[in-house]
Amino acid sequence: MYEAIIFDCDGVIVDTENMLNHIFQEELAKLGLILTHKEMDHHFSGYAASENLLKIEKLLKKPVPSHFAKTVDSRFKKEMEANLIAIEGVYDLLKKIKHPIAMATNSRKESLKFKLTKIGLLDTFNVRFCVEDVEHPKPKPDLYLKAANALNVEPKNCIAIEDSVAGITAAVAAGMTVYAYSASVDKVDQLNAGATLTFNSMKELESLLNV
Repeated sequence: MYEAIIFDCDGVIVDTENMLNHIFQEELAKLGLILTHKEMDHHFSGYAASENLLKIEKLLKKPVPSHFAKTVDSRFKKEMEANLIAIEGVYDLLKKIKHPIAMATNSRKESLKFKLTKIGLLDTFNVRFCVEDVEHPKPKPDLYLKAANALNVEPKNCIAIEDSVAGITAAVAAGMTVYAYSASVDKVDQLNAGATLTFNSMKELESLLNV
């Protein structure tokens, strides 16, 4: 039984995790840092951009060039403008959900507004919280606690829909049950992070949520 559902955005509602990681991977290679897809996911997926920049500096053992973040952001925005779509089955799922919903994401407000507007779900997620709304982003629980409070639902009565280890860690720390979308993320890593279960499609999630 649950009273509300709180969704992550990137990798759950829109397929941006792989999109961004590919760009990130190419730009890091130009700096001499060669990482596999799994390593990219491990180090960066689900974390705030500011934290990722600090991780890059540790891996490179030197400062990140001043142009790096702007270059990644510019490429990412162009890619989203051209190719951003909702993950298959998201529209059908959201139409069937009768419980209150919210969004909790490490995206920035401007970026999130662009994504949700592009896929036509801005009004659907009228309760949404971004990295600027909290002092500590994921993997800390602040975003999920803020979303539950806004819905006036106890965190223990919320289901969080996540994909990244950082996001799962945050939702579990908030006291929520986590269903993890494992289409692009290792389900073993997700379960080890505290997810109650994993699913491979939004159709499967419909059954799990009994909608």
